[in-house]
Amino acid sequence: MNPIPVGKRFGPVVQVAYLVPNVDDAMEQWVRQAGIGPWTCIRNIELDAIYEEKPLVLRLHEALSYAEGLQIQLVQSLNDPAEATPYRSSIEQGRYGLHHVAFFSTDIDTDVATAEAQGFERTCEMRSGDGHRYFYCRSRFLPDTWFEFLEVYPLLTKIFEEGIADAAQWDGRDPIRNVEYAQLQ
Repeated sequence: MNPIPVGKRFGPVVQVAYLVPNVDDAMEQWVRQAGIGPWTCIRNIELDAIYEEKPLVLRLHEALSYAEGLQIQLVQSLNDPAEATPYRSSIEQGRYGLHHVAFFSTDIDTDVATAEAQGFERTCEMRSGDGHRYFYCRSRFLPDTWFEFLEVYPLLTKIFEEGIADAAQWDGRDPIRNVEYAQLQ
């Protein structure tokens, strides 16, 4: 009898992401209920994506805050509800909440290939405007939580470093800061 193979870990979880129906309401509740802030809301993100092997422009608002070194991400899909996206089935079922956990990747092709070898499916590849990649992978054995691999690059590192420092010094004022995605390019 062969032992059951144990999966490779991908390092620490650096992000926990929640699908939300309205990012503004969600940020307000996280500030009021959990005391988490400040939030940086990046609006009108458009990512070139391949979802289930078909091209897609993924449109969303995302809000980012931090609890210690963990990034909390709130995702509001802006795509037409009938369009196939990584969020569609959850939205159709009215199932908002935890969507994925994310890991940094310095070798994204290797990490995604390893995840696939461990039973995950490469579900969605996304590219930022400057060409950096993010991958959603999911397993039929863990159907409600997806993994995301974040390709490490200077802007991503800067966002995390500045956000962690900002949250550590936050005094409760100015809880929501809005940025247009186009300004980050």
